[in-house]
Amino acid sequence: MIDNDLSRAVTNTQAAATAAVAAFNASTSPEQPEGLQTSFTTTARATAAASATSYATWQGVSEQRHINYRLWVQSPDGQRYCDWAPRASLLSQAIAARDEAILAAWRFDASQVISPAEQEAFAASQAGTTTLRSKRSRSIRRGGIALMLLSPVVWVFAYFFVLLTGGEVSMQAILPVAWLLLGAGVVFAGARMARPLPTDDSDLTAGFANRVALLGFDPLTEPARLPRLWTEDPKVGERLDQFMRDSYTNFPTPSELPALRIPDVRSGRTEASIQVRAVLEQFAATDALNRL
Repeated sequence: MIDNDLSRAVTNTQAAATAAVAAFNASTSPEQPEGLQTSFTTTARATAAASATSYATWQGVSEQRHINYRLWVQSPDGQRYCDWAPRASLLSQAIAARDEAILAAWRFDASQVISPAEQEAFAASQAGTTTLRSKRSRSIRRGGIALMLLSPVVWVFAYFFVLLTGGEVSMQAILPVAWLLLGAGVVFAGARMARPLPTDDSDLTAGFANRVALLGFDPLTEPARLPRLWTEDPKVGERLDQFMRDSYTNFPTPSELPALRIPDVRSGRTEASIQVRAVLEQFAATDALNRL
């Protein structure tokens, strides 16, 4: 059931990415009829202005800022921005759709490489090791603190012992210092034990090596890590979105508007994941066809 869901996700996200790229390419096509271009431009300007205003309102922009923006969008620079923004939004959607397609493909491959039993066994081993070390660490640190707290009591007994012996130097006099140092050492040892064990490359299991070979990295030991995205510049979509958000207050000139084009697809020759490699090849073929 899980495999079927992931397989459908791969198909659906690829279809969504294809549609998003097609929508962007259609919006930039010079072959549109003149009347359609005029209609698109009028609607696009209104949509861009409304979208920017909505975002700025959500951000708590002052009323004066709203007034400045409304005046700016009526200027030639503002009109150019409003012509540019809808196509930029379509490009942002296309980039995000391709990102999702790559993630879906990688998750499908990961589900084939990592079995549920393997996930449970790994989680159990990690939890057991961490819990045991944590319990031992707490016990050791408590013992060290107890030794340190008892050291003043030992000092008092040592002091009275020295008085009773007429001030002669006795080994008992140095016991408090030794006790205090011992307690500090035990606390330090407990704190060190609480730290996670360093990874030892010599202890890599066959499963770990297999996951790295087939997925590019081991998602069990690096659960927060994501696979490489489809372009060499994975931040291009974020920068475009940020530029559009900042435009409400920055009022960019036409020369400052980023060029709108689908980013180049990275090479899949060194990609470990078979599914991701196939998606990259599909993206590259689609873009090559669109450039004809």
